[in-house]
Amino acid sequence: SKAAQDAVALLAKHHDKIAFVSGPLIDDINGKVRLAGYKEGLKKKGLPFKEGLVFEAQYKYQEGYQLAQRVINSGATAAYVTEDELAAGLLNGLFAAGKKVPEDFEIITSNDSTNMTSISQPIYDLGAVAMRMLTKIMNKEELEEKEIVLNHGIRERGTTK
Repeated sequence: SKAAQDAVALLAKHHDKIAFVSGPLIDDINGKVRLAGYKEGLKKKGLPFKEGLVFEAQYKYQEGYQLAQRVINSGATAAYVTEDELAAGLLNGLFAAGKKVPEDFEIITSNDSTNMTSISQPIYDLGAVAMRMLTKIMNKEELEEKEIVLNHGIRERGTTK
């Protein structure tokens, strides 16, 4: 996804080892869309893709917390995290390991529901577009576009420099 690419581009300003911390990769949004965006973002910045920087977990705070030491051990100094609860766990796990954020480690997350730097989703537009599409389907009208990409932003809060 373009959002994942943008997240990597922002982190690549100060880091060359950026972790991809994700919910289950079997979910297409993670395993195909976001992972592909992460890889593309690295490529654009001339950074190699390393399997050892990809971390998969359930969408739980505790799992993010427990991943922190493994992420540190991987040599990563930044992470793009696909879900906020996972990111919050990772953040606190990093603090517990004595890391300062954003001085020692930067994090960008995806869902914009925390006080971390995040990809901001156009939630209102998403709902409006979905309703228009649903109404057309219910009225058996033709959908001109089956896939619509809405613009995202990045809201910088305390977890990036």
